Amino acid sequence: MFDIGWQEIFLIAVVALIVVGPKDLPRALKTVTGALRKVKGMAREFQSGLDDIVRETELDEMRREIAAEANGDFMKDIENSIDPDGEISRDLNDMRHVESDLSSAAQGFSDDVKKTDVEKDDLPDLNEAMTFDAPAPEPAPDTQTASNNDATAPDKKSGED
Repeated sequence: MFDIGWQEIFLIAVVALIVVGPKDLPRALKTVTGALRKVKGMAREFQSGLDDIVRETELDEMRREIAAEANGDFMKDIENSIDPDGEISRDLNDMRHVESDLSSAAQGFSDDVKKTDVEKDDLPDLNEAMTFDAPAPEPAPDTQTASNNDATAPDKKSGED
C-alpha cells in the first residue's frame, strides 16, 4: 500500500512507544487497527459504488447501441432469422383457415342437430304406439238369410241317424 520498509516501521514504533507510553500502547494499536478497518470498508464501499455506476453506464451504452442497430424492430429481425422465406407463416395462416372452417362446420352441424331435435312434448306417447288394436269383428249375418240357409241346408242330426 504505502512504500514503507522495515526501517520506517521501526522508527514509527519507537516514536509511538515514546509518545503513547508502554502502558497505553496496546489500546492505541487496537484503536488504530479499528480505524484502518473502517477506512478499508469505506474504500471498498466507494469502489463498489463506482463499479455499479460504470456497469449502469455500460448497460445504457449497450441499450443505445442495440436500439441504433436494430432501430427498435426486434420482432422483424427474429422473424427474418427464423423464417426468412415466410413459408412457416403461410403454413400457420393456412392452418388457421382450416381451423376456422372446421369450427364453422362443427357449429353448422350443431345447429342442424338442434333444429332436428324434437321437443319431448312433440314425441308420440310410446305406450300408445305399442298398443295393439284388435280388428273389428265381422258383422253377424242377417237373420233372414240365416233362416233361409237353415231350410236349404241338410240337418246334420237327421243325416246321422
